[in-house]
Amino acid sequence: MIYVSFYRIAPKYLCYMVKCSKIQNKQLNDFDSLSEKARERLWSTSESIRLPKGSLVFKETQLLNKLFCIKKGACKFSKMDNSGQEHILRFLGEGEAMGKRSVVTNLGARVSAIALTETELCCLDKLEIQKNLEENPKFCQDFLDSLINDADINESTRMLFHSSKDIKSRLAKLLLYIQNKFGTNENGKLNVKLKRDDMATVLGTSPEYIINLLKKFRGLGLIDTKKRELYILSKSGLEVMAS
Repeated sequence: MIYVSFYRIAPKYLCYMVKCSKIQNKQLNDFDSLSEKARERLWSTSESIRLPKGSLVFKETQLLNKLFCIKKGACKFSKMDNSGQEHILRFLGEGEAMGKRSVVTNLGARVSAIALTETELCCLDKLEIQKNLEENPKFCQDFLDSLINDADINESTRMLFHSSKDIKSRLAKLLLYIQNKFGTNENGKLNVKLKRDDMATVLGTSPEYIINLLKKFRGLGLIDTKKRELYILSKSGLEVMAS
């Protein structure tokens, strides 16, 4: 087993680079279109890494030599504008892949990818992926379909969070989106904790305004907050607020 550091990560999070015995990716049909031999070759060149919350997976314009599949945890895609303001474009969870465009185009990443939680990634060799794209038409079609699906998701997410509705309605939509995408525990606690700054960035407002709205939601019995964790108490109430 080989140990390497990944960017600037605390010693307890030194990445343990082991081969992925199985790589699940719902957008690529779990690689079922590859032959057993091709899958074994892909697994043999893979690496599994574990990252703490807040770690940079890759940055905007970076040339990538891996396809990153999320095994556990959650990540966000973001871009910086000319004034240095972050814009969050998408949230990703288990079974989703990052870096697909760079695998196909050999261009730098269009976004930065950052871990929202402690995250485990399966990193697949870019050249091995490209070889399978050239040799396997079905896998190539799956890959192209996933790129189209990404574009559709990006557009629907943009429409969801940047509609003409007021920020109160959009915040309710955001909470429902996070609940539907990442789930809650038996007490209603969101499995992925978003910082108030991230919520503000997504909705184009200030963290202070988000905090005030969350207090109002709590007063209405829609949510609860404990130690910066968010609990969904009334999904139906949030749906009314979002409508």
